[in-house]
Amino acid sequence: MTHSYPLYQAIRAQCFCCQALQSFTFTSATDQVVCALCLHHLGGDKAERRDAEHVQLWLAQYADLQEVHRMGAEKAAVAAAEAAATILTLTGQLDDLRGLVAGRFDRTVSGELRAVLENDLVRRAERRGMLALRQRDWAMAVIWRLGMLHHDDPARLGSCACGRAIMACAEGRVLDPQRQAVSDWEKKNLALLAAGKRHGLPDDHPGVAAAGAW
Repeated sequence: MTHSYPLYQAIRAQCFCCQALQSFTFTSATDQVVCALCLHHLGGDKAERRDAEHVQLWLAQYADLQEVHRMGAEKAAVAAAEAAATILTLTGQLDDLRGLVAGRFDRTVSGELRAVLENDLVRRAERRGMLALRQRDWAMAVIWRLGMLHHDDPARLGSCACGRAIMACAEGRVLDPQRQAVSDWEKKNLALLAAGKRHGLPDDHPGVAAAGAW
């Protein structure tokens, strides 16, 4: 049986035996598309061993995906907290700069120079604040997407939407402390969307899709 994969280069392809994506380097169009783990599965009398080893492989791959997913949820939560702290700091700095410009500069510099300094200082602070806000929106959007995958399943009491029990879902436990903050962020940005203003909701949010259909 021939295949159409490129030759003499490392690629990822679906093994005909275990159906998982595996690494291959083909040297002929007639090479078997069977990974190294499954080569000893060939033959009709090896079905039981083949199935058992396939289950072990899939479980290992699923565990790896769960770990990657969990680490992503943790990083997004940390990024959101850091962005929120930066916004708070920059807001305070902006208020301080405005007070400084309005008070001290009124007494020490000409009106024209004072206006130039004030505008420059305020613009810089506002740019930093806008960047921090966008970073926070990005982090919140990541957490929102993860929350769509991991939350209480109303159709199955005690289960997560991912299919695991609530107590067994590590991603759900990581997300729990952030759910209220994400909900508040989502409501605020839905109001901005409804008002036709800039918002931080991702394109795949139902609210954005609904607004685009109007």
